[in-house]
Parts: sequence; C-alpha cells; structure tokens
Amino acid sequence: MEKAKKTRQIVIRFDDPSYNKIKIYADKEHRGMGEFVRHAALFYIEHFEKAKIATHSEQCVFGGAAE
Repeated sequence: MEKAKKTRQIVIRFDDPSYNKIKIYADKEHRGMGEFVRHAALFYIEHFEKAKIATHSEQCVFGGAAE
C-alpha cells in the first residue's frame, strides 16, 4: 500500500471469539488492531485472483498450493 493519506473508513463488527483471535494475531505481529485488519484486507484483495475458495468450507488456499 502506498504511503498516501488514509481518509476513508469502514466500520466492521466482530463477535467476541473472532475479535479475540484477531487481537492475538495483531499482538503477535506487533500491530494495532486497525492496522492488522487493514493489512489483512489488502493482502486478501491482492491475492484474491490467485485464491481457491472452497464453497462449502471456510478454507482458503493462496497461491494455487495444493491441500
């Protein structure tokens, strides 16, 4: 992501288990929650074309890797 001024916002809500899981990962990467979620969303968008998304599960495989 370019070092441009960030002016747009999206409000999202998570249930407690999801929020806690995101917090754990953000802490592991020494990022704030907002920065972590923004980075995760941008990473997903960049790799969306390469992603194989299973329609009946929550599994996502990036880069065409085998299961």
